[in-house]
Amino acid sequence: MKSSFQPFLTVAAIGAVFATSACQAGAPSGAGYIPNSSEALAGAAAPRRSKDYLYAVTWNWDAGSGAVYYYNAYGKNTSSLGSLQISDGLPDGVWTDAHGNVYVAIVNTPNNNGRGYINEYTPGFGQLLQTYTAGLDGPSGGTFDAAGNMYVANLCGTAPSISCSVFAKPKRGSSSGFSGYVSIYPAGKTSPSTYLATPINAAVDVAVDKSNNVFVVNNTGGIAWNVIEFGAGSTQGKVVAFQHLPKQRWVGADTFAPNGSLVISVNNAVDLFPHERGRPADQLTDGIYAADGLAYGPDGTLFAGNYEFEQNEGDTVAFPPGSKSPARTYAVPYGNGVVEVAVGRASK
Repeated sequence: MKSSFQPFLTVAAIGAVFATSACQAGAPSGAGYIPNSSEALAGAAAPRRSKDYLYAVTWNWDAGSGAVYYYNAYGKNTSSLGSLQISDGLPDGVWTDAHGNVYVAIVNTPNNNGRGYINEYTPGFGQLLQTYTAGLDGPSGGTFDAAGNMYVANLCGTAPSISCSVFAKPKRGSSSGFSGYVSIYPAGKTSPSTYLATPINAAVDVAVDKSNNVFVVNNTGGIAWNVIEFGAGSTQGKVVAFQHLPKQRWVGADTFAPNGSLVISVNNAVDLFPHERGRPADQLTDGIYAADGLAYGPDGTLFAGNYEFEQNEGDTVAFPPGSKSPARTYAVPYGNGVVEVAVGRASK
């Protein structure tokens, strides 16, 4: 749902984000839902567990289809252990909770009035536990904070909500009408208590730091995507002041490293910001060509999911702690790119 080089894919609401971008719209709904998890990590990394699953959301842009594959995150065998095939829409986000349950966000669906929904499964998609629908308009990414509150990035949000289709084909030059947002769900609740909106255009991903500041990847609808920060408890966001980034940029995902650094993917690199702004202290480029998904494993391994849109292909690569070169690559079927990744326990 993102791209290499050009910021072109992620949403447009009855209009284009720009040139080759796409998606349609919706607005906060009500009814029962739960979103995304994964990377609000602070402090030192924990030892890796012997059994953790890596999840990779894949898209076949040409076919308009998607699936979620899962792998042994740390084993020598990097072949998938199985997959969840989606027949009534497209998977656009994945995350896990502390128990290893996995959440899959679905867009491009006639269900929930076109706003999308989220299914919660036991590890490895063993059993569907429940489906969430409240507070959704194109769910794309999310996370949990330390208290168990959930934050979900929504691509769209127009009133009245109609649909949020990431494969829409708007006309070149038409205006974007997005008002994407982040829904905050109190721990154990299925309806949001708070929305974060201004100045988001289309919320692509979300991460939370140890102080509960919220960082939202924002598809601006222009040539330079950005990251919006909402201070803890605030509903008014501001653009994060990064330095030494390309003027024409696509930002695919954000997360937090175990040491607290903000990590974002920008064009063909992954940048690490120890102060959550300013200049990146480090950059990963080996094995990165368009990282739509970022997730840390329990030992501090960084997993990055690639989607090379022009060739309609991708993979997931794993960077061990302290390494600037990937040690493992997890393949997906030919003609598929990876749009999101997550890591979670293989059993409760």
